[in-house]
Amino acid sequence: MTQTDISGRYVRANEPFLRERAGRAEPRSIFYRAMLENDTYEAYLARVGATNVEIPGLKTNPINGRMEILYARRHGWIEDANS
Repeated sequence: MTQTDISGRYVRANEPFLRERAGRAEPRSIFYRAMLENDTYEAYLARVGATNVEIPGLKTNPINGRMEILYARRHGWIEDANS
């Protein structure tokens, strides 16, 4: 299985939602704060890529920064800047 390439700049397609997620009192909020504070996948991953968090009741645990930014991209909350 190949990894999805995430490199280069991204834009916040739904910044209000990202801000709301960043302000939640939950373990994943650190990833959303990092998405708001960075403009490139490399900077984001340098900040939180190796961070793992446990989400009670979630089938896929632990969640890491790479998984969360791919999730945000799949849902259209962020987009590649060149798209």
